[in-house]
Amino acid sequence: MDREGLSRIRRAEMLARLTALETMIVEQEERVLHIGLAGWDVSIAAERLRLLNESHALYRSALKHLLGDDFGPDTQAPSDGDGPAAGN
Repeated sequence: MDREGLSRIRRAEMLARLTALETMIVEQEERVLHIGLAGWDVSIAAERLRLLNESHALYRSALKHLLGDDFGPDTQAPSDGDGPAAGN
């Protein structure tokens, strides 16, 4: 396999990891909402959601830096962690 083929594989892998992180964020938002509706303390779940969102922003920033214009704006965090699911 040539260098260009490996580059495409790496790009696909990085984007897949970012997508997996986005899925984790959506799932954690649902957990925070469920915990809050149940009347339980959401602080730990909300903190994990905040950390997932922070990780997403850092990973996305690194990918944007590495891939430049090849990395479009179509991959965004599901939320910014400031909505009702974050307990705010």
